[in-house]
Amino acid sequence: MACAVAAARANDVSERRAAMQRLADHWREAQLPDGSLPYGYDFLPDRPAEPDHSPWYYVVRQAGSLYMLVEYYRISGDARLREASRRAIEALKAHSLPIGKSTLQRGVEATRIESLPFARWRLQGMLDRMGLLYEPNGPDLVVSATRRYDQAHAGATAMALVALLAYERATGDSSFVELRGAWLRGLLDLRQPGGGFRALPTTIETSDFYDGEAWFALAVYADLHREDTALARELAAIDDVMMTRYGPAPTPGFHHWGSMAAAQRYGTTGDRRFVDFLRSQTENYFEHHAKKLDPAENNCPEVEGFASALAALDKAGERDTPLARRTREWLAREARTVLRLQIAPGQTGLRFDGSARLDAPRMADFAGTFLLGLYDPRTRVDMDMHCLSALAIIEREGVLQRSPE
Repeated sequence: MACAVAAARANDVSERRAAMQRLADHWREAQLPDGSLPYGYDFLPDRPAEPDHSPWYYVVRQAGSLYMLVEYYRISGDARLREASRRAIEALKAHSLPIGKSTLQRGVEATRIESLPFARWRLQGMLDRMGLLYEPNGPDLVVSATRRYDQAHAGATAMALVALLAYERATGDSSFVELRGAWLRGLLDLRQPGGGFRALPTTIETSDFYDGEAWFALAVYADLHREDTALARELAAIDDVMMTRYGPAPTPGFHHWGSMAAAQRYGTTGDRRFVDFLRSQTENYFEHHAKKLDPAENNCPEVEGFASALAALDKAGERDTPLARRTREWLAREARTVLRLQIAPGQTGLRFDGSARLDAPRMADFAGTFLLGLYDPRTRVDMDMHCLSALAIIEREGVLQRSPE
């Protein structure tokens, strides 16, 4: 029996690794001339799913997917992905806009007026009219879907930064040092003193998604560049803000990115506060959100978050606590579902309950991508990214090595 269990687990590992490689192969072959990835496909009407015929429309999803393309190149060492990774960085660079702050803007922000809980639209309009939201010039950069600042999302800049960090680690190429600094400063330009990250240069509103993505990007940067003491001090303040703001009530948008960020911060600092935060996030998410998840849907973002939290709990000596066991059991089930969501080579349709079937010959062209659900015949590049990331975390951290039978 022990041999059979060991063989089954070895087979799971092999299947997860093969699934990651299939998606990477698809991305390499499907990458568009401008370096972007196709947004997705809806097999029911048999047409691309991208809005406005633009894979950059949801720039944060595009940037996140390009990050995972480069990150998989880094962790796999697959030399075939080097050129695709370089093109990804060049694509993100081409979609970057200059941004800066005046001394007056910094002074206004220091008053923390942007955090006032009332009359926010009026305040935002006043700051915009006075040119105190941003300056459309300077040495810093933010990533935009177009040439407009109202489409330059903080999350896209965060994902561009971690993509470049992964590229530098994978290649040793130092030719993008100035770009790395510009994206780092651009992301920090969007930070509100004492608060989170403005979603766009044109607004004072923050976003739980972008707070989590920005925190994660800065956590990765700080781990790789420990000589940057100024960033370390600023990140320590950001740590406090994120854990205070989201600790009592995690949101679905923040949970997975925040868990990945906190796990990275624990790995860098060894500070048990991050373990306490991850434990609280995981318990609260199980209590308030996880039970609402449909087991037939693509839950890869949640798998990312739980896998990251479990890895930190394991390292902190909490491998066999009730919470760790519950998380491991949930992950083991979801990891098997993730593999079922991937379009197999040669697949040309979906079989539903009973005798119902969807014939979709075009599906064979998307082998390696992940459906939005076991019965949802759509793909989307950001969900591919989350699934690849989730499988990579599971394999890198070995969190299912003691998965239940």
